[in-house]
Order: sequence, then C-alpha cells, then structure tokens
Amino acid sequence: MVSLDIVRAANAQLPSMLPNHLVALFVGATSGIGLSTLQQFVRATDDKQPTIYVVGRNAKAALPIIADLRQSNPSAKISFIEQDISLVRNVTKVVDEIKRYETKLDFLFLSSGFIPFEGRRETSEGLEPSMTTRYYSRARTIQLLIPLLNQSLNPHVVNILAGGQEGPLVEDDLDLAQPGNFSFVRSSVHSATMLTLTLERFASENPKISFVHAFPGLTSTPTLTRGSSGLVGIIMRWIVSPVLNALFAYSVDDVGAKALFYATNARYSVTETAALCTPLPDGISKAKPTVRGVYLVGEKGDPADNEEVLQDLRTQVGDKVWKHTSEIFDRVTQEL
Repeated sequence: MVSLDIVRAANAQLPSMLPNHLVALFVGATSGIGLSTLQQFVRATDDKQPTIYVVGRNAKAALPIIADLRQSNPSAKISFIEQDISLVRNVTKVVDEIKRYETKLDFLFLSSGFIPFEGRRETSEGLEPSMTTRYYSRARTIQLLIPLLNQSLNPHVVNILAGGQEGPLVEDDLDLAQPGNFSFVRSSVHSATMLTLTLERFASENPKISFVHAFPGLTSTPTLTRGSSGLVGIIMRWIVSPVLNALFAYSVDDVGAKALFYATNARYSVTETAALCTPLPDGISKAKPTVRGVYLVGEKGDPADNEEVLQDLRTQVGDKVWKHTSEIFDRVTQEL
C-alpha cells in the first residue's frame, strides 16, 4: 500500500523536478478525477510554461474551469478542444488539432467514461457510447498520438478505469451488440479487459512509453449518475450516489493526487526514463508491470496482479481484440 502521505510527499517534489515546456493532453477532465488531476498538474508546473490541452464536449461550460487553471498558473498555455469523444471519429479531429502545433507529447491522461444503467444504446457509429468513451476512443487516441509520445524524453500514458479488473470476454461479440449480451457489468469488464490487452500491444511495440491502467476504487464523482435518466436517474442521483459517496468513496482530490503520482513517479515508469521521474519513496519498491509492459495499479497504489486471467486472455482473444478494434477504426475512418 502506498499511503496518501507518501503520494503527496512525492508530488510535492514535482515543482522542483518537472522540466519546462511539458506538453500534456487530458481527455475527460472537466469533472471528477480527471479535473482534479489536471488542477494538481497545473499547480505542479507553475512557472514552467507547460502546454496543456483539455478535451470536452462543451467549451462554454468549461470556461470557468479554464479561467481558474490559468489563474493558478499564469505561465501555462491551456487550450480547450471541444469534441464529443463518444464518437470515435472525433478523436481524429482532436489529434489533428494537437499535431498542428506540437512535435511531442509528454503526458496523456484519459479518464472519460460512464456506467450505462439503462441498457445498450447506439451512437451514429453503431457503437455503445459508454464503451466508446471507456475503450474505443481511448485506444484510438493513444494509437494516433504514439508518434508524438515517442518524441518525449519521458512519455507517460495514464488510464483511469479498472486496471486489474479484467475478466472473460464474449469472444464473438466484443462490442456486445447482439441481443441479450449487453449489461452494465459486462460492458465494464469488456472495456477494461480490451483496454489492458490493447495497452499491452502498444507497450510491447513502444518500450520507451510508460503505460498505466489504474483502478481508482469508488470515488466521489458524478460517474454513477451519468448513465441513467428518468426514475433510475433520480434514484441514482439523489439516493444511491450520495449514500455511497458519503460512506465509502475516496475523495476526488485524493484520487487525483494518486493519478498524478502514477504519471510522474519512478515506481510506474519504464527503466529507460525512471531517472527523470520523482524518485521511489523510501520503503516502496518499483511496481512490476505485466509481462507485456503495462502497469496495472489497484486502488491502494499497489500492482494489481491479474496475470493468471491475462495469460489466458492473451492466448485466446488478444489478437481477436486488436483485429476487432482495427476494423472499427477502419470503418469509422471510411465514414469521415
């Protein structure tokens, strides 16, 4: 276990250790864990002239957020990119915007997503939106930005979802489109499992990039209320979510601090770039990645050992997941 005191002590070193002119992209950072991590990253890079891109659906609603960020770090160049990444095709627009101005990317932080309590719905791309935000759009973002990440001296990709929670897949229906296959539990397992398998593919092909897939645990965010409406939405918003948040949930600030720690500490970095990160805290050992190079992190900051499950998944469905994902990307691209 990595205590919160240890996390905050390590993060306190960031202002003196982080280099100038970092470039970071945050997807899913207009609320919750993503926003908290973004705020803490902006403060940690005070006077270091970072360039930060924030992706969200509503630029007008984000105006006060961006204003507060700029006030907390006047040296930062902060740009908001208005795109709805529940459509995979919009990821290309995000990446094209970044590539217009940047030749490297140091940090990629992905935390978008919601839990669909009302059953399967489809976007205009024929995909289920919660699975798109939790898997397809994340995978597409990483895939398109790998060239920029490889130009960084110390590139990190951090996914906040469900690292270590991987499980069996419906192999002949990976997007859960067939009647009777979709549920909010199964969609969560599919999203997390396909994400880890795809991150492993990226990691094995790009050994300089540190890939983290972290499970935050129950956190006091709006996640539980976004995937429901009507009576279910009322129950989730006014009864279930407040009770769970009050009694069991981690605070969003604490989880945001952990996420920043995962992105900047040598514990979760590949060997080649570990010296450029904040050092391992006393008494804490380096995390062990999966056999294919991804750091799966549990809610207490320890490595999430799910190797027995992943070993079978790699053999049985690893290539099938990537073939399915590539076919989705090809189809969406052709529709542009």
